[in-house]
Amino acid sequence: MTPSKKKPNSRGETEKGRETSIRPISSWVNQLLARRGYAQVSVNEAMSEVVAEILGEGLKDAVEIGNLKAGKLHIFATDSVTLQELNFRKREILQAIVKAFPESKVSDLRFRIQSR
Repeated sequence: MTPSKKKPNSRGETEKGRETSIRPISSWVNQLLARRGYAQVSVNEAMSEVVAEILGEGLKDAVEIGNLKAGKLHIFATDSVTLQELNFRKREILQAIVKAFPESKVSDLRFRIQSR
């Protein structure tokens, strides 16, 4: 018996959903980076620097940038005093992040307390 070859459908996929066309390795690397979230880590670090510039030396160590979900950037504070300061300066922080990272499409900030 000879093994049967599966023919691709109109979208270039076989019955199991595997792609049959040849893709450049760069597309595989980009896909892997997106799946693992490595690109998000570098963006979070850059956003942390922008927020640290705005908040200054006194508060930058008390703030940690979280994930961006549906246009809402989550920012974690270590205590309630820092959380209150973030709420007072929310508009200023949001404008700086949007100016520095227009491609990220941040539309709102959400603040929460998280102990380290």
